[in-house]
Amino acid sequence: MKDYITNKILSAFLILQIVFVGFISQKSEWVEKYYSNGIYPVISRFLRKLLGWIPISIGDILYLLLIFIIVRWIWLLILTHISPFREHLYRMGAFLSIVFFAFHMLWGFNYYRLPLYERMGISNLEYTQEALIATSQQHINKLNGIHQLIVQNDSVAVEIPYKRRKIYKMASVEYKDLTIDSLDFHFKRKSIKNSLLSTILSYMGFSGYLNPFTGESQVNKKIPKSIFPYTTCHEMAHQLGYASEDEANYIGYLACTNSEDIYFRYSGELLAVRYLLFNIAQYDKDLYKENYKKLHVGVRKNIQRNHDFWDSYHNPLEPFFKRFYDIYLKANRQKTGIQSYNEMVGYLVNKKDN
Repeated sequence: MKDYITNKILSAFLILQIVFVGFISQKSEWVEKYYSNGIYPVISRFLRKLLGWIPISIGDILYLLLIFIIVRWIWLLILTHISPFREHLYRMGAFLSIVFFAFHMLWGFNYYRLPLYERMGISNLEYTQEALIATSQQHINKLNGIHQLIVQNDSVAVEIPYKRRKIYKMASVEYKDLTIDSLDFHFKRKSIKNSLLSTILSYMGFSGYLNPFTGESQVNKKIPKSIFPYTTCHEMAHQLGYASEDEANYIGYLACTNSEDIYFRYSGELLAVRYLLFNIAQYDKDLYKENYKKLHVGVRKNIQRNHDFWDSYHNPLEPFFKRFYDIYLKANRQKTGIQSYNEMVGYLVNKKDN
């Protein structure tokens, strides 16, 4: 009886939480001041200190445990024919209430903070086709230049010589003193790990993820090395409290391209060029091909290796996973859903040093 009452109260609390989140989502300045720059930094530092030293991903284990609990609960529903109905309903409501609260308190409110471009003094993220093409040419030239410095042969692909754990250490150094446009992006304690679910992530089509409940950044250890530094920096940007994918993309790019390490700069520019060319391809396939051919043959080999990697894990369920994540992003105020990754291009085109 006591559990029934507790579950009923928690279920009611879930409704109150949903109303509150709907209200607070319209108060970006409050979120920025009191959560993203107030409560969250304390929480994130604590979680990284608590779990960062553990070599395996606690977040992965937590998700596996949650999946087990959900499957077990569904099995019990089948066995009991969902009877008594109210008891099961309140139990589910209590579970969702706890998860909903933990998600938002530990990280999720960052979805409602002030847009990064406003804080960086960028008026908007819109751009013309002409500006996109000009920016693409600039980054193609940068990428080709870095590629030439590394291999000194435009037909040879870049091979990043570092082990993955060294890349994690190097990425944390890149964030140590990263300040752009008076915005401080550094943190001291890292919590970046190889995902235990890397094979599953590969089949789902994901390079990594941040676990909002443990504050750990999980990176898919199977992805090509050429994108490993950038992916690591992207996930670390999420740890800083930048929930939007376009913002994490841009901050990850800044961390890589402001590095003294040439391989980090290559990884950052490689991803920037891929996003720029993708956006060109959306309205002019011929222009995309024309710009793609401007890349060194070795750069194109790195891009092709990345395509080949994801193609090797392509499966009928991948669109389902992408669709689910698209719905999740839209539910958290990212209107374009999974396409928000591409909106990083707006930052590249409109950044003040263009």
